[in-house]
Amino acid sequence: MTTRRNIEIYFILTSLFSIYLCSGFFEPIEHSKSIGKIYTVLVISTYGLIYQAPAILSYFLLKRWHRTASYIAVALSITGHLFVFADSHLYDLYGFHINGFVWNLLTTRGGIDSLGADQTNIFLVLGYLSVLLSVHGTALFLSRQQRDVRIPVRAALTLLLIASISERLIYGYSHAISYAPVLNKSDALPFYQPLTMNGFLHSIGVDVIKSSKIQIDEFDSGIDYPKNPIVLSKVDKPLNIVMLVSESMRWDLLTDETMPHMSQFSRQVWNFKQHYSGGNGTRQGLFSLFYGLPGNNWDGFLRARKGPVFFDVLDDYQYQYFIYTGAKFTYPELDHTIFLNIPQNKLIENENGEPWQRDEENTTNLINDMKTRDQSKPFFGFIFYESTHARYSFPENAVVQKDYLKSLDYAGLSRREIEPNIKGMKARYINAANGIDKQLQRVIEFLQQSGDIENTLIIITGDHGEEFMERGRWGHNSAFTDWQVRTPMIVSIPNTSPRSINQRTSHMDVPSTLLNRLGVQNAVKDYSLGEDLGSPVDHRNIIVSSWTDIGLINDFGKLVIPFKSTTQHENLATDIDDNPVNSSQLLEKMQSIVYKTLHDTRYYKM
Repeated sequence: MTTRRNIEIYFILTSLFSIYLCSGFFEPIEHSKSIGKIYTVLVISTYGLIYQAPAILSYFLLKRWHRTASYIAVALSITGHLFVFADSHLYDLYGFHINGFVWNLLTTRGGIDSLGADQTNIFLVLGYLSVLLSVHGTALFLSRQQRDVRIPVRAALTLLLIASISERLIYGYSHAISYAPVLNKSDALPFYQPLTMNGFLHSIGVDVIKSSKIQIDEFDSGIDYPKNPIVLSKVDKPLNIVMLVSESMRWDLLTDETMPHMSQFSRQVWNFKQHYSGGNGTRQGLFSLFYGLPGNNWDGFLRARKGPVFFDVLDDYQYQYFIYTGAKFTYPELDHTIFLNIPQNKLIENENGEPWQRDEENTTNLINDMKTRDQSKPFFGFIFYESTHARYSFPENAVVQKDYLKSLDYAGLSRREIEPNIKGMKARYINAANGIDKQLQRVIEFLQQSGDIENTLIIITGDHGEEFMERGRWGHNSAFTDWQVRTPMIVSIPNTSPRSINQRTSHMDVPSTLLNRLGVQNAVKDYSLGEDLGSPVDHRNIIVSSWTDIGLINDFGKLVIPFKSTTQHENLATDIDDNPVNSSQLLEKMQSIVYKTLHDTRYYKM
């Protein structure tokens, strides 16, 4: 038998395993009619083979050097399987594929630590690797033993070509009639290459439904921020500013049971009950909080190394800075964006112990800073609390729900495996929020007892929310559901009366609220798209963003608009309560505001 025939058996078996792994992409997809089922079989078969194509092609290109070609082919085949396995689990949990966000997570200092999982179960990892090695070991063994097996290569390639053409024809027709089950399945596959043929189908009499997709072009020009030089008319006694932000803290944690101290405090100050972060991730949430702009601008401002106007104004007043995190300032790259112009020795990272211990220590340090500060100058105090980030860390005295999951291990997690444990995971989250509530109260009590609360503006919020399968996802970064983008917003401003605000407000409103009170004379649109939190607007249009999309939220519902060129999906649409609706109909209702909003979201030179 020839060497080529042996290796063909190996490639057949490893491609079948790749097809099996690809079926993992479709577990979250709803059941569909016959055309959807046929499409599923065809697309799994063709793309299962495509993901093994680098291994197959490398061998036949290098086969004159048989040993080297075999080693390279096996390595690429294993890599392909690892990629499909990892990407299918990622998509199942979070709704996106391995992309720039994931690469950034893996390569930036502090990225892996930010996941916050318990130590990975070594036996689970070894189990996965054992299965993978067994598959490849068996395939290699059979490729050597089955010397009389003949593989009809031409027939196999012909069948693959027919399957690929059929899959693309089904997709093209489904795109023309907006048949969601097929379009959703195509989104589930990484590197899927769609084929559209609306013009041809229309010419032969098919009733083509006009696409509702809007996509924002990515800009690569200079930053136009602020749009005009900042004009500052200094106030005589600028307020101290304390900003306390908790990782992944969603709005419905602010209850008497979970966060009793802050729940009581919110009734004494301004409490915003329909408040939205600027996005569903830390980058987007914090960017909007400090810049007053949509979070999709993060990449451009990071490349340009452009800090926020907010700190330029604070520098003019010679504010003292007390800035702490229980995570890293390098992930996300806060040290190169928001805190770019803050001296490095003022950016204090705490890596001591569990997240709840870091939060407690950071609180103690901030209180000590406020005690020993220069009383002749105002100060800015900031803590980024980490406890409410998965794995949800808390001390024993913060346990308000005793049925919590004792350990949270990321290895092997899928939605199917998470669902039985989601209640225990959420209990951990609630306990962590109770622990943070105690630390927030320490800061408030110090300010009250010292009298500093009379000249200190306080903001208490989260960077974004956290979902617990309310709409099928766990965590954040995957959708614009209320659970992922709504946060508490408590604001205490000296000499103001308590208020409960029910209008929609945004993280983007914070810079204009602060800078107005610091004497900035510019029109707000020179540096922000926000409003003053003191003057909430009825029927407000809210902008949220993710790594790849922008979301528009208003009285009509929520519309998702891609702004990354790699995004495949059509515009996703829900009502205001996150129930799916027809995207074309929603876009028609939003037509008068959508293009103006998209124009306003960019602070780039044209």
